[in-house]
Amino acid sequence: MQLFKCTIAFAVLYIVSMGISYAQIDFSNLTDEQIYRKQNKYNTWSVTIGYGPVFYYTDVIDYTVFPKSDYRFAPSVIVSKQWGRAWGIDAQFIGGDMYGEKNNRYFKGSFRDYSLNLRFSINQLVAFGPLADKWDLYGKVGLGINAFRSRLQRLDDDSFMLVNDVHKNLGGYPNPPGWADDDYLVVGYDRQDPTNKKGRETELVVPIGIGARYRINKNFDLGMEMSMRNLTADNFDVNLTGADNDTYMHTSFSLTYKIGKKNKRHARWTYKDFNLAYEAQRASDPLAIRLDSLKSELDRLAGLDSIITTKSYQKFEKVIYEEGVSASVFFDFDKADIKKSEHRQLARVARALKRDASITMVIAGYCDDRGSYEYNLKLSQRRCNAVLNAMVTDFGIDASRFSLDPKGESELLSDTQNMNIQGLHMANRRVDLLMIVNEE
Repeated sequence: MQLFKCTIAFAVLYIVSMGISYAQIDFSNLTDEQIYRKQNKYNTWSVTIGYGPVFYYTDVIDYTVFPKSDYRFAPSVIVSKQWGRAWGIDAQFIGGDMYGEKNNRYFKGSFRDYSLNLRFSINQLVAFGPLADKWDLYGKVGLGINAFRSRLQRLDDDSFMLVNDVHKNLGGYPNPPGWADDDYLVVGYDRQDPTNKKGRETELVVPIGIGARYRINKNFDLGMEMSMRNLTADNFDVNLTGADNDTYMHTSFSLTYKIGKKNKRHARWTYKDFNLAYEAQRASDPLAIRLDSLKSELDRLAGLDSIITTKSYQKFEKVIYEEGVSASVFFDFDKADIKKSEHRQLARVARALKRDASITMVIAGYCDDRGSYEYNLKLSQRRCNAVLNAMVTDFGIDASRFSLDPKGESELLSDTQNMNIQGLHMANRRVDLLMIVNEE
């Protein structure tokens, strides 16, 4: 129950963090430095120094979530190694004082926490990069050792408590195994002389945490991290009658220095390379040749539209499939929703449009031949609208640079030499973004 109550703090931080995650990532406007490519070298090591409060959830506490007084603080040091964009290993140390009180007794001591943690970036896994190039939200889980010493004492006179002082009044609770009635309730000290230090008690600890990082520049980050650190024993407060293992929470406000060359970006702050993923998919996808087939078919279908002007001369606009600018977006059967896997195509087009403000495009929508002509025409219109909305809303391209041309099933591809009927249907369920070239 105590552990459940303590997770409230995690939920609050999680909700606040996920609110930030709605920030849009403009993949179309990324620089080469921001895009992660395996063949490139990035800074991958960092050192983090933090400081913050520690809240104990043991048997000897007089609060539910946060104490009203007697706060304890602890420093932390993390040495991190980044693996790719999303994953990292954190070697972490936390050390501080312990305190808790309840009724007529209190425990007091100190601990040293050593852990190795697997860290994963939430926004890298979900949004494929840091948020607004400034925020990184992450989770972590690990395993470690806590070395501590602690003593149970009376509140009224600070005297050390014996096993018999606690257990003689607790019916049904036998003495802890290996403890005598006249032993003092201490760990890390001599049970017969509680002022004499001995080796620290060690227990396994399982840390689970979440955090947020803010990138100041290539060298420094600010951060906040909250972790629940779950012991595998019930002896932190030397109260050996509890039913639940002890837990404590550490919240750290930190400064990170990213080790490496000053002119290189840290791998943690890079974005997924959609073009690289696309090329890899083309090499392994049996239907990858659809785009090559589409290009030749589109060139065949592209015609010249003549417009008579008031000056009595003709201006010709040619619609072409321009490599690096044009793209095809494919849809599921009877759907007009843009799949996440297709956003890389739109990002590539948006990037080209932002680089050259003179480019205008036609958004041509198509359907396969299943369904009535009227229904398919409306479906192709919805697909065109979906692409236009994504280009305007997600990538900030002016709507006036696009014209819509829903075609329904009127111009079906017929290249069946390299495609089976299922692949041909898939190729016809698409929207083409085609470049308009003016020819006088």
